[in-house]
Amino acid sequence: MSVRFQRLLIILFSLTLIAGALFLFLTNSKKNIVFFYTPTELIEAGATIDQQVRIGGFVKQNSIKKISTPKEHIVFIVTDNENDIHVEYNGILPDMFREKQGAVIEGVLVKKNKINASKVFAKHDENYMPASIQKQLKASDYWEKDYSLNNLSYEIIPKFSTTNLFDNKLLITNDDIKNKITLINFFASWCLPCKTEHPLLMDLKNNFPKLIILGINHKDKKEDAVKFLSANGNPYTFVGVDFDGMIGLEFGVFGLPETYLTNSFGDIIYKHTGPLSTGVIKKEIVPKL
Repeated sequence: MSVRFQRLLIILFSLTLIAGALFLFLTNSKKNIVFFYTPTELIEAGATIDQQVRIGGFVKQNSIKKISTPKEHIVFIVTDNENDIHVEYNGILPDMFREKQGAVIEGVLVKKNKINASKVFAKHDENYMPASIQKQLKASDYWEKDYSLNNLSYEIIPKFSTTNLFDNKLLITNDDIKNKITLINFFASWCLPCKTEHPLLMDLKNNFPKLIILGINHKDKKEDAVKFLSANGNPYTFVGVDFDGMIGLEFGVFGLPETYLTNSFGDIIYKHTGPLSTGVIKKEIVPKL
């Protein structure tokens, strides 16, 4: 056997080992991939039964139930306003989990529209949600999706009264803005997508200095909110506080951030759920100013 032939055999053997190792790696990686879907995307994708999946949407109102037989577990529905996914879960739900709020579910698909969940995450709680899911949501542009009804019939601004975050002697009410075009933005320091949209609010402030931007700090700690605005800049004309969430309840807020645009007649003429984007501002907000 010549030296050249021996070298050829060694090269072929090495390539075979490398190919085998690569095949095993790709096979194992494929098994461990957890795909991310909205309810509609999951149904349309035709995901296979027993497949590990992640879905995101908001928890349907009046859908949460506790069942004690055969053993106590929780059932609820995640929806995107087009399709529903039924979820069964054994475990402790995160503090921010509630009906009409965003959620991310990880588990096994047991039926076309049913998941046995192994993990439940509150969509907007960056302190609870693992970094890997945050990255996947951003990569899939999930934060840009809005599953509420964006285009409203005109609605009257609900009654509210709130003190200023920085000076509780200052007060603002719905009467103070009923004759003014106002952008009302519900935000919190703990809200990851609020941080994503914050530079765009700063740009709005700079480009439209006469626009009233009313920030409503929702279910947050005062010291955290002050620290957030001090570090990132304050785009708001007035920062009101909604520590107990009652103002958000009056507006129908179901997940942060949420933004409302009012006209000079005291009507809400546009609503956006989720972080503002450059496209939304150019197409939906600027033309109405």
